[in-house]
Amino acid sequence: MDYTHLISSIVRGMEYFFHAHLLLALLAYIVVAALLRKHMRHLGYRDISHEKVPFEKFKAPKVSILIPVFNEQEGIIESVQASLSTDYPNFEIWVIDDGSSDQTLNQLQESFLLKPIETPKCQPLCQTQATRVFQSSTWPNLRVIQKPHSGKADSLNMGIQYSQGQYVCCIDSDSIITPDALRKLIIKFINEPTLIALGGAIAPSNEIMVRQGEVLRKTTKTSIFVGVQIIEYLRSFTAWRTGWSYLDGLLIIGGALTVFEKSAVLKVGGYRTDASCEDLEIILTLHEYHLKNNLPYKIWTIPNVICWTRVPKTKEDLKRQRIRWMWGALQSLRWHKQLMFTQKSALIGWFSFPHIVFIEAFAPVIELLGLLSMIACALTGLLSFSSCLIYGLLIYALSGFYSWYAIATNDHYINSFQSLQQILRLGAVGLIEPIGYRQRDAYWRMIGWWRWINGQPIKW
Repeated sequence: MDYTHLISSIVRGMEYFFHAHLLLALLAYIVVAALLRKHMRHLGYRDISHEKVPFEKFKAPKVSILIPVFNEQEGIIESVQASLSTDYPNFEIWVIDDGSSDQTLNQLQESFLLKPIETPKCQPLCQTQATRVFQSSTWPNLRVIQKPHSGKADSLNMGIQYSQGQYVCCIDSDSIITPDALRKLIIKFINEPTLIALGGAIAPSNEIMVRQGEVLRKTTKTSIFVGVQIIEYLRSFTAWRTGWSYLDGLLIIGGALTVFEKSAVLKVGGYRTDASCEDLEIILTLHEYHLKNNLPYKIWTIPNVICWTRVPKTKEDLKRQRIRWMWGALQSLRWHKQLMFTQKSALIGWFSFPHIVFIEAFAPVIELLGLLSMIACALTGLLSFSSCLIYGLLIYALSGFYSWYAIATNDHYINSFQSLQQILRLGAVGLIEPIGYRQRDAYWRMIGWWRWINGQPIKW
């Protein structure tokens, strides 16, 4: 057997595979980048971002803000205060304390003067029962539910079953929404009657602070570790998901801020409590339900940075997050594999779902294979170093361009900076991110793959 010929054939086959994968990924990025601009014009978000939608002139639909918390004593007060500062005229807030063992509930009681009230009657949607319900003496539209610990998804279900609004706005306990956030979100539901879920762009809040409901950026320099995560968030929420929204092929909305039509969530039985990534799971469930029942619907995200959330500050925390995201994504994609090549929607079945599987979920596997192939070719003398260098520089340039494009298109986020130097620093981080950080991120996601294949449970 001619081993040299065999190895050469394998290398050539791998080369064709990597070229095809890269070409498909680049075509997807180009199409989504072009559609981003179209969707921005379609939404007209720049026009309404500087003026208030006049909800006061007619009866504004009620919105229930749901904030599930578990041991969040450090940031929960700031998050609730930001939600209370919204300028939307008709809203209520439900904070669901998921059996916290720290001072979360005590801080809420002291800050908002909570008093016990009779537990309202409602249809059961969650697995647990509320032990106590409180209402604020200073903010009558603020209520706090105390319940046994059962996870974030079950806490959201409890908030949904107690909520009285036509729409439910689910936000993380460490997230901060801007005062005009609800106006920008709800007007989309009014303009598009078939809209059932809507998300807003999300950005890291590690370098910002809130004073009297106003978001202010700290004067300290953004660390590189946080900066690379900012780049990731801008690429994902501003460019990527907004582009897919224009095609009505969006399969995930960030759980830090999502508004649902309440009736749509009730039809699918709320959040699935055994899901590790409840934000991906609920969106896939809504897609599957509406396609199966031939119901008209739309699921969008808008590109305004209207929600700020804290990102991991240490490598260990980031590692756990990426492993959980990868494990949870594979779990949900497996549960909803019937969406692949579905005849109910050519876009979902033949484009967006295959893309999230083969381009997104398999990305760390393909990156690992590519790295191993390059090492093997170098050891066997089959590697063309000049071609490898050109190929690498091309990918690096395209990655940097896409990062800069995401920054440039998000004028709302750029306006939060206090100087051109801060913007340029973030742009420089976008050039650093493909080297070292992305490879480590792929390694962490491969751990998620390995644990999912072996059926190993993950922890938050």
